[in-house]
Amino acid sequence: MAWHLGSELPRGGNFFTRFIGRSVFRVFGWKIEGDFPNRSKAIVALVPHSSNIDFFLTIAFIWATGMRASFLIKHTVFWYPLGRFIRALGGIPVDRTQPNGLIGEVTEHFREKSKLILGITPSGTRKPVKEWKDGIARIAAASKVPIVPAVINYRTRTVRFAPLIEGISEVRHIMERIRAEAVSGMPRLTY
Repeated sequence: MAWHLGSELPRGGNFFTRFIGRSVFRVFGWKIEGDFPNRSKAIVALVPHSSNIDFFLTIAFIWATGMRASFLIKHTVFWYPLGRFIRALGGIPVDRTQPNGLIGEVTEHFREKSKLILGITPSGTRKPVKEWKDGIARIAAASKVPIVPAVINYRTRTVRFAPLIEGISEVRHIMERIRAEAVSGMPRLTY
């Protein structure tokens, strides 16, 4: 994989963070399949979210490419001093006990910013769940921002960027497309 960004994507990091990010992939034998779309705004659907390693892979990818990105993460990890570090990495706290308002708040972030890449895990937790939360689809529909499925396969140590999901405003159809990409990347898993 060539570690380069398209011209529309937000930039961040420096030589040192790019070196660390690329080293993580190389040392642990992970690889990237597909290209990250050259869009100024996108939501990355990280599927399936099954391990804390997902977080480290995400940060390694962001650093390796020199991308500036944000991600939603449960508010309980924002304790001192870890909270400052997570915010610096792009973390946005989410209080899962307060479901109302998050969709509007994130949609407003997309309206205000000229460039924003936001990572979300549709499962909402690392535990196996029967149904994924549809907030990711509701945010995408409300803000008219495409979704980039990022499918993690631990067996092959691959992160695959699936085709962009865009032009769909029906929440159910967006969720079906995300699930289909996850299942196609993980033939033994069921959702």
